[in-house]
Order: sequence, then structure tokens, then C-alpha cells
Amino acid sequence: MFGLLINVHPHRDESLLGYLQRLAGANGLVGNELIKAFQEASDDDVANWFGTMTLPVSWPAVSLLLRRPTTQALKTWSLQCKRFCSCCLAEHSYWRESWDLTLVTSCSSHGVHLEDRCPGCSAKINRDAMLANSCKTCGFFFSSGATSATAEEGACTWMTDAMEARLRQEYNSVFSDLDALTYEELHALSVRLAARIVRTEGSKPLKLADSGSLEISRELAQAAGEILMNWPRAFTDLLSDLRSTRPTGTDWKLASAFGPIYRDIHHDLKAPCYAFVRAEFESYVQREWEAPLAKRNRYLSEKTITEHRWVFIDEAARVTGLPKSCVQRLHDHGEVDAREIVHSCGRKSKVVDVSQVRELALLMAKTVNLRQAAKLLHINLERVRQLISGGILKFYGGKPKAGEKWLIDVDSLRGLGLERIQAPHGDVFVSVNYLAKHHLPTGGGLVEMIEAIKSGELRAFRDADESKAAIGHWLLRPQDLTDWMQSALQKPSDSPGITVGKAATLLGVKEEVAYAMVRLGILWSMSVRRGRSTVLMVKPTAIERFRRKYILGPELAVFLGMSPKHTTHHLWMNGFRPVAGPSIVKSPCRQYVWPRSKKLMDYLAWRAAHH
Repeated sequence: MFGLLINVHPHRDESLLGYLQRLAGANGLVGNELIKAFQEASDDDVANWFGTMTLPVSWPAVSLLLRRPTTQALKTWSLQCKRFCSCCLAEHSYWRESWDLTLVTSCSSHGVHLEDRCPGCSAKINRDAMLANSCKTCGFFFSSGATSATAEEGACTWMTDAMEARLRQEYNSVFSDLDALTYEELHALSVRLAARIVRTEGSKPLKLADSGSLEISRELAQAAGEILMNWPRAFTDLLSDLRSTRPTGTDWKLASAFGPIYRDIHHDLKAPCYAFVRAEFESYVQREWEAPLAKRNRYLSEKTITEHRWVFIDEAARVTGLPKSCVQRLHDHGEVDAREIVHSCGRKSKVVDVSQVRELALLMAKTVNLRQAAKLLHINLERVRQLISGGILKFYGGKPKAGEKWLIDVDSLRGLGLERIQAPHGDVFVSVNYLAKHHLPTGGGLVEMIEAIKSGELRAFRDADESKAAIGHWLLRPQDLTDWMQSALQKPSDSPGITVGKAATLLGVKEEVAYAMVRLGILWSMSVRRGRSTVLMVKPTAIERFRRKYILGPELAVFLGMSPKHTTHHLWMNGFRPVAGPSIVKSPCRQYVWPRSKKLMDYLAWRAAHH
């Protein structure tokens, strides 16, 4: 095609530009004459010339880019900024094709980084230098600087090896993940991920100044290599980091929360070969995204949208079949994990974990109201309320508001079952209903009696025909009850307990806080007649029960190592809800009281171990 006297054969991994300059030097040509002639030749002439030799893999792609330059950002091949390995030039005296790849920044043979400046005068290397492998400014021969090269970073080395392996077509196309990508596909993925780390202007188009230079290429290769060599963990870490840097108030919309990378993944990397990237993104969303997903989202799969666990309360009610008011009660009582979503207009909405709502919906299918529980237990409504306040009966949705019903777990009723059967003949026995009416204090005593029966302190019997949970029909000896009351409920001073003020001292709270907890049923108390007046008394067992079931804010502050004010905010943001406190409208109290749940105890133990 060029009509030259001397035609040398290209090496199997030689750069097209390097070969053209080597061919020019063999024929006594200077400058870039042969490169210009190649760029101006017709397509037929280039095709015929290529047909006369065995081409290196890169030549068709580089030829097209060399003859028809494009304005594409972050090109696969960097043809303007030349780079080299002095050790390779000293051994073979030709320029390798892989050095033209933008993300190849090190030599895979010698483990050193490539250079793009003259070791003698630091001048930028241009195409003229490829003619004699020397600097056109100072005449320094590149091969003589072979001993000055330094080792490359691990991530850059990984990226170089990955690109060169694919250039040699040493990849497995039968896979459907990272190993199946060609060098062009790997480059496209790498620069998209790396640019989102390297760039600081997150809203501008994907473009980097001087992106073909070795300095920028090395930064891109390092960033991309760190992600891809630790795939997929590093990818999910990147998504989390991007979310944390986005402006607050927009973190519940995917496009706003993740920024440009969201479009990169679903629009610019939409080819089938990148399906594993989209799958990993959806897996991250399923695990970590604690906000609703738009049903009209055209990027995510239908399975991801329909199975997403964070939904608005209305949607949770629809998919579980529960009334909205019931889901709202579960949310208000802190029985399901919830988040607050702030819309652009300032409106706030609540979202809940629908998987937890589904589990509770199955359990709540076996709930009864207060009257039904009283009928099953054969006791009056007030005594049922005492069992609820005493923690004997489990319920859902907290204390009902006006017009709502108690949601009492049937299994907790059955858990009261008494295994003893027919009472022996000859003794006098009376029912629990009779004892509750004539012997126990009006404001309490039943809870303690049930606990004494279950622990074996009191012996009770039931007829074989009666239900195990029919508490009202259980039979006791009056003398047994009298003896038990003398030891458990009565004191030598004929006082069933201590005053609320004394209980406040034992619990380390102000007296008004203790009265608030008594009023809310958190601290069990009983009314005792004193002459013509009635006073509230708290039994020591009630104080012990309070300590087992609840924990106060100052104690939590010690566990977490922060102030009580910050403790409340910290726990609230982590999904824990107090049962009473200054900001709880339905359960006002000057001090926050938290349920001593297993989840909270596990969290405190985790905090202590990791902080």
C-alpha cells in the first residue's frame, strides 16, 4: 500500500502506531509521514494491506479510531498520550499494543508502572519518539532507563492483567458475570464505576479533563481495580458510600439517593453482558433499601418491586389484609420496624417492614377482644385488664383507643392452662372467681395468685370437664390462699406493699414519674383502704417485675455511653420505641421508659462489643 522497499513483519502483540513508526524508520522516513499516509488511505487500500499479514488483535479497532477520531469520553484506546515500559524496549525494541489501552498503566512482564515522560528531561512522549525509541527533545534512549522503573499498585496491576487477558481473548464467554466481559466491555464498566469515585462534580456529564494521560488513567485503573477485584463486596460498599454523600431529604428515591451511577447501571450499561451488575444492584436494594419502591420503576424487575419489604402503611394493610388502623396501631406501639419518609413538599409519611406485618398478621388471626378473653377465662373484664397489665396476657397493637378493641393473643390464654384435674374429696374448695370477689384486693392480687399457682406456691385444681384456661373455675383451698396472702401480700404492719413515693426512691426516679408509671399500668399497684381513704401501694414483686420488663433512659445512657437526650434520639433512629415518655402523647411521663426486649438487649450487647 505504501510502496516501500523494506517491509518488516509486525510482532503478534505490537502496537499499530509503533509498527508504522518502526516501518518508517526501516525505510529512512522521518516524523509521522507514514502515520499520515495511513490515515489518508482509502478503506480498500487499508483492507488489502491488512490482508497481506497476520494482524495483532488490536489493529482493526485502533485503525478505525486512528482514521476516524471520535469525541467519545474515556476512550478504550489512548493514542495521543504514548506510554512505555523501558525494560520491554530494552529487551524487544518495539511498542506493545496493550500500552495503548487507557486502563493499562503497568507492565505485566516486569511488574513496573508505565511511563509517559522522558526519564532524562521529563518531556511528554509523542509519536515521533516511537521512531527511534528516544526523546526528540534531549535524545535520551528509553531503553537505557530500564533500571529506574518502580513497582505498580496492586489494583492497577490487577486491571492491567484483566485487560491484557481479554485482549489476548483469554476469558470465558460461557460465564454470565465479570469473567465473560471482553476488553471493550470491561473498559466501559470500569470507567463508569471509577469516574463516580474520581470525579467530584457528581451532576456533570461523564467526562474527565485529560482523561488519556497516564496520571488520570492510573487513577481510574486504581479506583476500578479496587472495586472489580473485590466484586461484589466492594461494589455494594461503593453504593453505600455514594448514598452517604448525597444531600439529605432525597434519600428515599433511588435516582436521587445514588446519583448518576443509577443511570449508568440501567441506561448506559444496559447490554445483556452487564446483567450481573443490575442483578447485584437489585440484590443491594432488597437488602439495604429502607424506603418504598415506585411500582412504575422501569429499571427494576417486577419481582424486586413486588417483594420489597418497605412499604407505606396503606400498602402494608392492602397486601396483608389487615385494616389500616390495625397496622397503624402496630406501628405506634413499636411492634414493627418503621421509617419516616419526607417528601419534597415537606409532607411526611410512615413506611413499615411488610414482612414483619405479615408475620404479625398470621399471629393476629388468633386474637380475641376483651369480652371474648373474659368469656374464655371465666373472669370479669376488670380482672382481664389486670392480667394484661401484669404481663400475663400477650396482646398486639398496644392499648386500644376509643372505638378500638383489644387484640389479645389466644396462645397466651392457652399458656395459662392448668394440668391438675379433679380436686380430692373431703376438703372445702372455692373457685378463683369467688376468691377474687371476696378475698383479693379490688385493684390487684390476681396476677400474683396466678404466678404463685404456676410456680407451685399455691396448689389449684380443676374439673376434668373444664377448659384448662378457665381461670375463674380453678379451685383452691381457702386456708391455702389465706396462708399465701399472709406471706406474699401482707406485711406485719398490715400493709400490702410500699408507697409510690418509696417505690420511686427504690427505682431512682422522681415521685411524679412513679405515679405516671402507675397510672399507665407500667408499674403495678393496688388500692388499699385506710380508714375512709384509699391509698396506692406497690408490692416489692411489682418493682422486680418492672425491672425485668422495662429499662429507664439513664440506665440506657450508661450502656450506650452518651447523654440521655442523645440516647433517646439514637434509639429512635434505630427503630426502638419507648412505651412512655415526654413526647408520647398517649403515654405521657417525664422520663422515657423502654421495654426490656430481647432485641434491645442484643443491640446493647452488640454496641458494647463493637464500640
